[in-house]
Amino acid sequence: MPRIEGDTKGELLCTRVTSAIKEAVIHESQIEGLTPSEWLRNLIVKELKARGALQSVYRFPSIDRSKH
Repeated sequence: MPRIEGDTKGELLCTRVTSAIKEAVIHESQIEGLTPSEWLRNLIVKELKARGALQSVYRFPSIDRSKH
């Protein structure tokens, strides 16, 4: 898979949830073919954009195909 240049996800954000919420997140992420982390990240970004806390336009990172 080619390496994507752009912002590195180097920060960790943790929270505790009930087992029911965890199972719901896992279920929904599997339906969309994502990991639970990817699914939650997408949900957070969508909400932050809706609140105007993030830019609503996403700039796609360049793909460096020389690094495989």
